[in-house]
Amino acid sequence: MGIEKKRIGIYLERHPDSGGAYQYCLALLKALAGLKKERYEVVAFIMYEEWRPTTESLGLRTIYAQKNKFEKVIYHMAELMLPVTVCRRLCRLLHPFARALCRERVDACIYPCADKISFMMDTPAVVTVFDLMHRYLTEFPEISAPEIYKSRERSYTNIARYAKMIFVDSEVGRRQMLECYRNQTKNLGKKVYSLPFIAPDYVYESVEKPLYPKPEVFEKYIFYPAQFWKHKNHGRLLAALAQLKKEGICVNLVCSGTDKNGYEDVCRRIQNLNLEEQVMILGYVSNKEMVALYQHARALVMPTFGGPTNIPQLEAFVLGCPVATSRIFGIPEQVGDAALLFDPADVNEIADCVRRLWQDDVLCDTLIRAGHQRAAEWGEKQFAERLYGYLEKL
Repeated sequence: MGIEKKRIGIYLERHPDSGGAYQYCLALLKALAGLKKERYEVVAFIMYEEWRPTTESLGLRTIYAQKNKFEKVIYHMAELMLPVTVCRRLCRLLHPFARALCRERVDACIYPCADKISFMMDTPAVVTVFDLMHRYLTEFPEISAPEIYKSRERSYTNIARYAKMIFVDSEVGRRQMLECYRNQTKNLGKKVYSLPFIAPDYVYESVEKPLYPKPEVFEKYIFYPAQFWKHKNHGRLLAALAQLKKEGICVNLVCSGTDKNGYEDVCRRIQNLNLEEQVMILGYVSNKEMVALYQHARALVMPTFGGPTNIPQLEAFVLGCPVATSRIFGIPEQVGDAALLFDPADVNEIADCVRRLWQDDVLCDTLIRAGHQRAAEWGEKQFAERLYGYLEKL
């Protein structure tokens, strides 16, 4: 007898202009497209038609499940703490995605972004939980304000209860998931698996192309790509630059990212520390510009408080940019010996790493080689192989 063919769904709710979440969806999608056709059929459920050219170019069956007004009603009811069983019945009746999922007879569906809809479906769910920072960074309102905390707790509690399999970014992420939600289900430890992030698709594609022209920024600079949330910790990086300036070391900084709740404070600190001539804020940049900024930067310096892991260091490894980043959560596991590590709360440690990267060519060359090796050890191929193993286990 032949092996029964399985049908795997993937729920693509994020819009293609949504940044990192879209890139993670794309990484999963490309990996799924490589599954053995005699063993699996993949169905892409798209909420936006902009996904169709990508899904169809990968040869995947594509179902457009347009959102409707009932979805917000169901989610609102869920937020009001109605039983999930009630929400599930409503979804079955009213939600176009739920109807499509039943119609296509999917054996399991992957939800790349911990979407609430994942625990409102009867079909076995495979859910990615990016982070639980609302539990671990309680001092930052953008992460753990009461309404945000309550919403995330409701979602992750139900994901822990109802998901068939949960992907996290690291072993630290796995430990945190078990630490926070072990009491929700007796077998949580048997369904949480580490599937580390990889660099976005456009980064790997850029390696095959000629070096992009240098952006119109400083001749020599360190780079920090991050939205201006307070937990991204731009302020201490600026303080480190001011400290180095007093030593006679003038380090230029280029930042990309949209303005959030920390943006005005960053602008004030730049002025107060007299760093206007050394800091350039670009705002949102295109994928091509992002690649060019990495390629020509002296180093990536990322003093974030958030984790467990982050994607910019992976981008830098692939593109040959030395890295210094925070010694927190799962980042040491993620970067190994391919990056300098510092305490993001310690301005002196940040300044020391920046000084070393700015002045030591040999160190930078060593980190570039180590980064390339790290990228070779964990990339698209290894990500797909681990995913396939988990699906077989499922």
